[in-house]
This record gives sequence, structure tokens and C-alpha cells, in this order.
Amino acid sequence: MALALSLMMAQAACVATAPQTVPVAASGPVRVTKNGQPFAMWEGAVARKFADAQCGPRGVRSTIYDRYDRVTGEWVYPGGCA
Repeated sequence: MALALSLMMAQAACVATAPQTVPVAASGPVRVTKNGQPFAMWEGAVARKFADAQCGPRGVRSTIYDRYDRVTGEWVYPGGCA
């Protein structure tokens, strides 16, 4: 009985340590919208927070080439995730 209980606790600990989110690949640019809705051009600070959340704990790699795409309403971060 004690062995079964200790095995269940060990399995529970393994499941709890699994990553909760999957970060975006760092090699490609990050493109963000507000849950499918376009950003306005002046919402760059909010878009940056969305990009940081999408990339995980290290955040997005910001460069001077970050831009707003007027056609799609997306903020584009060509540096990808950090």
C-alpha cells in the first residue's frame, strides 16, 4: 500500500513539472493580433505585451525593424523570440 501511494505521488510530481505553454520557434518572426482582431497602429505597447506572452518567459527579441502591418493589423517582430 505504501509503495503504491509513493508511486502515485512520484507520478503526480512528474506531471506537475511539465511545461504549461509551448513557446513560438525563435527562428521565425513573431506576428501578433488581439485574439484574432487587428491592432491599431498606436497600440504598440499592448502588442509587445501580447508578443512577450506568446514567446514565453524570455519574451520577444525587439529590434529597430519591428513594424505595424497595415494590411493585416498585426504587429510584426522579425527578431522572433529571445
